[in-house]
Amino acid sequence: MRAIVQPVGLVTAASGTERDGVTAVTVCSATMEPPTLLVSIKQNSPVALLVARSQAFGVSFLADTQARLARRFSSMEAEGTGLFDEGDWHTAITGAPLLGGAVSAFDCRLAEVFSCGGHSLFLGRVVSMITNEGEGLLYGDGYFRRLASKD
Repeated sequence: MRAIVQPVGLVTAASGTERDGVTAVTVCSATMEPPTLLVSIKQNSPVALLVARSQAFGVSFLADTQARLARRFSSMEAEGTGLFDEGDWHTAITGAPLLGGAVSAFDCRLAEVFSCGGHSLFLGRVVSMITNEGEGLLYGDGYFRRLASKD
């Protein structure tokens, strides 16, 4: 699956004072009507459990200048609220943290959950979204990548 080049997103959730997130590349549009995203997260991970408990999640698709945050959220040492010490974070309608400066960010209410192998597939109805200028960060074959220039 490493050969598939995909956009990089930070999947985040919050409940009370608890916040957590993870770098994810298995994030995609599931349907346009109603607007729904699909997110795949390792089962029983702290983030998956928090999404299930809060019944909501955010997805911030990173700009190509934000690879440092992608690495931070993929590190096992940086779990929980400390993850959010870097970056311009906003609280969305559902309570999920969304990253300012992301190419796009989606606030989702949990609609359904499916189990597939060792992952939970979360379907979230989009409650709100923001978009910003910039090029998206990509991941493929073990590396973060940028799109070629539009010129």
